[in-house]
Amino acid sequence: MTHVRYWVFNYMPEWEAVSKEITTLLDGLGDPLETSLVSLNTADRRLQLSGRVRRVPLPYGLPFYPLLRRHAAAADINHLFASAGERWLSPMLTRRSSVLTVAKGSGSLAVIARNAERLRAYRAVVVQSDRDRDLMRQLGVAETALHLIRPGVPLFPYREATGRFTILFASSPLSAEDFLSRGIHLIVRVASRLPDVRFILVWRRRHVEMLRRMIAEAAVGNIEVEDGVIPDMGAMYDRVHAAVLPALEHRSFVPAPRSGLESLAHGKPLLVSTQVAIAPALQASRAGVVFEPSVDGLESAVGQLRRSYDALQPNAQRYLKENFSPSIHLELHRRLYQRLGT
Repeated sequence: MTHVRYWVFNYMPEWEAVSKEITTLLDGLGDPLETSLVSLNTADRRLQLSGRVRRVPLPYGLPFYPLLRRHAAAADINHLFASAGERWLSPMLTRRSSVLTVAKGSGSLAVIARNAERLRAYRAVVVQSDRDRDLMRQLGVAETALHLIRPGVPLFPYREATGRFTILFASSPLSAEDFLSRGIHLIVRVASRLPDVRFILVWRRRHVEMLRRMIAEAAVGNIEVEDGVIPDMGAMYDRVHAAVLPALEHRSFVPAPRSGLESLAHGKPLLVSTQVAIAPALQASRAGVVFEPSVDGLESAVGQLRRSYDALQPNAQRYLKENFSPSIHLELHRRLYQRLGT
């Protein structure tokens, strides 16, 4: 039996897109693969060194580095989900049978460029967008080592939203410094221009008072904040007409933003800025509206989506089904591990 050990920073499947993808692999691959996970956490201080899911708080990561090396050595395949600029685990994992999935954004292209030699050392590099595939080619990652595998997201029954046109944002930043990059200021300014449109912001507690203060200072009355874990996000998607991913930079969102994909899974089209990795394919499939990340750009996109909603909405699930199939996601990973294990 081949043992695949996943590695990730901050495993939070109740919140975070990459964690949800890893969970589908942990639970969905089955025999002849054995799967486990090591999570290095910046916020969670729990230390858990046994069991299928192991957790090491990053402040203690350095003293536990020899133990992490033993964990890596005990696996047949080590599969890291991180940014292309990751430099802490890479030296250890690339000495063994290792895979990198470029599932998170890096601070800048310069950070990725400095990591080119390590990227070329992986036995396989998995990307989730055409943009990242081209970047890896430019940096000299061999075609035989390069794989495009998009996350799998199941479809859900479409339920038509009623009442005032409502837009969901469900990708709150972990850091206050990322409010601008993630488009929070942009949403607030556009909401003030569109009082007949309702905006719902699903938030994960961090810096929520800063958000509420920003909304109050702008005197915006059409933004609702849902703070904390939402027990039934499906019901939330059913309530809205669309979701928005208002990135100001490529690094603002992961290559395959889960909140956007889950919106599509419920049949709700997207508003995405040109800085989101899925923007070109989404525009080609007419499953939403792509806009320049500016106040005028997003305001115009909302108007375009409202006018064209009946034409665009049926394309949402079609685009997801064609590009983010759960069965294909699992099968491509099985094939990858089979090839690496031989």
